[in-house]
Amino acid sequence: MKFVVAFSSPKRSAKTVDLAARHARALGAEIVLIRVVPDPEKVGVVAQLISTDRPMDKAKAQVDEVVARLKNSGLEASGIVRVGEVAKGICDIAQEISADLLFLGTTEVHKGRSSLFFKKDPIVQYLVDNCPVALYLVRTPEINSAMDDADDIAASETPSSPEAAS
Repeated sequence: MKFVVAFSSPKRSAKTVDLAARHARALGAEIVLIRVVPDPEKVGVVAQLISTDRPMDKAKAQVDEVVARLKNSGLEASGIVRVGEVAKGICDIAQEISADLLFLGTTEVHKGRSSLFFKKDPIVQYLVDNCPVALYLVRTPEINSAMDDADDIAASETPSSPEAAS
């Protein structure tokens, strides 16, 4: 059995990864973290002009860190990082690797008795509408993504030395 986690960052995906890990442990499933970094050429001219390899390198480092943590806890885990359209990329990778279940974090809630409603998150909406793999939606706390990214960058640039820990 193979579980896929749509991964965005260690902070934003923590609850989703932890829940997937609990289920994987109980069912003997493998976990694959998927991170799709938006293609600067598709995002716009400004993004293309200022693009570097840093977002891809950072995404790989974050995925590798969480995969190592999962492996250290006794789970079979791996990660995939690609550049492309985020929602379609997640869908395509999940299908390519024959995933049984896709864990997806969302801050959206079910609105009354109507169908699932995801106006604020087009990635979740796309996956709900188009993903051929069964979805497990995990309600996560809303985190300011700009602040989260800034915190992640600052943490990755802080030297880890004994003096810094004091």
